[in-house]
Amino acid sequence: MPIAYLDVPLGAALDQKKHLMQSLYSALHEAYPFPDDHRIFLREWPLDSASQNGGLGSEPTKPVMLIHGPQGGDLDAKRKMLKDINAAVAEVYRLPDFMIFIHEYPLDLVAHEGGLLADNVQRVEEQARAYS
Repeated sequence: MPIAYLDVPLGAALDQKKHLMQSLYSALHEAYPFPDDHRIFLREWPLDSASQNGGLGSEPTKPVMLIHGPQGGDLDAKRKMLKDINAAVAEVYRLPDFMIFIHEYPLDLVAHEGGLLADNVQRVEEQARAYS
């Protein structure tokens, strides 16, 4: 965890995407070090598939990132993560108005393979150590 979705316009080359994914992983891992199961989904939108302010196809999709992560962690690490993510996305897409939304969940609201993470005592203890 975390799970992240990055919505962007079409057009970045494969090598740019690979570099971007590594940069995003590094930023996320620094703020959310445990466990090392970070999933990032890149969703690319053609001009005719995204509306901004009611217009369709008028401009490239402005990037948006949603991060779903575990509750807790260091606030300064999150600030650095956000700056690093912003820089990595700006390097590839060079578009204004990039927004990032963070949704954090307590372990009693996340399941893995059918069981609540809050019921996994080892997971709870290891996460507490990682975020302390």
